[in-house]
Amino acid sequence: MRHRALLPATFIAGSFLCLLMLALLTSPLNNIAVAVFFFVALLVFLVSLGYGLARLQNGQVGPKGRERIVGVSIFLVVLLMFRSVGSLSWVGGLILLLIISGWLFYVSHRT
Repeated sequence: MRHRALLPATFIAGSFLCLLMLALLTSPLNNIAVAVFFFVALLVFLVSLGYGLARLQNGQVGPKGRERIVGVSIFLVVLLMFRSVGSLSWVGGLILLLIISGWLFYVSHRT
């Protein structure tokens, strides 16, 4: 049981340290692979943080909770990706928000 509680904390700490090292030691303008690795590490961090917070609050994470955590994490990463390149207008943000709202509605009403 202790091992199952320690695993999410390890992923949260490891992905946070990876993000911190990438932010301090590299420049994504020089190499696109660094930017891709940053966004993948950010996704791992957000999913791990979501699992950790849900586990602290409820004690367990159900199938709907897992899909919501992954969906919201992907939404935040895509939003940050568009925002970082400066191609996210208010119309694009609204469309992205409508897509994630519809997806979350679908997940919550699926059996």
